[in-house]
Amino acid sequence: MSRSPMLVRWAVVVGLLCAGCGGIPTRQLIADVVPLRESLTTACPDPPSDPVEDRIQAVKARLHEHAVVNFVVDAIRIGVTPQQSRAEKLRALHDLNANTLKDFGGRIHERFFANDLDKETVKADLARVEEFNQVLVAYVSAYVDGKYIDRFGNNLPAPAISRTVGNTEIAGVLSVIIDAVGDYVVRGPIWTDATGKIYYPAAFNQAAPDLEKDPKKAPLRPTVIDVTLKSRGQGDGDGTPLIKPVALVASGCGIDETKAQAIEYLGQTAGLKAAMVGGITGGSFGGFGASFGAFGKISVGDNQTVQVVIKTVLGKVAERVAADAAYRLFYKVPDKAKLAELVKRYLDELKPEAVGAK
Repeated sequence: MSRSPMLVRWAVVVGLLCAGCGGIPTRQLIADVVPLRESLTTACPDPPSDPVEDRIQAVKARLHEHAVVNFVVDAIRIGVTPQQSRAEKLRALHDLNANTLKDFGGRIHERFFANDLDKETVKADLARVEEFNQVLVAYVSAYVDGKYIDRFGNNLPAPAISRTVGNTEIAGVLSVIIDAVGDYVVRGPIWTDATGKIYYPAAFNQAAPDLEKDPKKAPLRPTVIDVTLKSRGQGDGDGTPLIKPVALVASGCGIDETKAQAIEYLGQTAGLKAAMVGGITGGSFGGFGASFGAFGKISVGDNQTVQVVIKTVLGKVAERVAADAAYRLFYKVPDKAKLAELVKRYLDELKPEAVGAK
């Protein structure tokens, strides 16, 4: 019996979230990429901020409030938290374990394949929940069509439609969902050049076309640029953009091209480090299985798949947290610094030992 693309995509979601892992220092991994002090003394104001608490509640309602959901949104929130509050929020961040992840798999199974969404229990957040769902659907749909490009310019391959769910599909769907959560909650900027057609940090991706050699080839366009939010009853209107691109500054306060490259470097480096630690830690755990009732059963028996789940969760969350924190720090650097100086300045602000015991 063939499976529809929608069934395959949510089967992947449930399967990957049933993975078990324990003893992973998830809290410390986040602490290692977030400055706990900002000693910069400048005349630059703080970057524009946007309240995130109501949107966090909507994400928890849509994905079912759970320790894993809490970890993702709480870690993402730390990246945009004023520096005086970061240490406290980091101490409150909990490590993940095998039982928590397996239990979350069951909750997601119930939510997506049974009742989907109990509107009575989320009545106060229903408008926001429906808003977040628009983002989630847009991201997953772009991924299934092979057209998803994240803010760093990574184009994820479309999932294979088959009776088996591979590691590539597991990593892809989970990456897209975490991106959707991060972009919906934080609304972190995407920057453009003077033409308004080149997007940063995606422009630094090696897969970006060389417009000087091939000016007719379209540049990388992150999926988030085309996502719009429509109010109930709006019909076929264009809606409001989830994120409006911001022009790079030539110098002074704000983000110029060098700062955008530093943000990209720090975000992806943090993600790589967290993924490596998660992969090593998760290497000793066994496989898992997930039942989908009438839709059949998926069983995964190798450690490699469990490692993929752990690496993707930790890598994507750390990437987002570091990029958001770097943006807030570099925005206030008025001088036109070199890339190496910016990165060093950020790393000098890191004091992970301040996290301490719970």
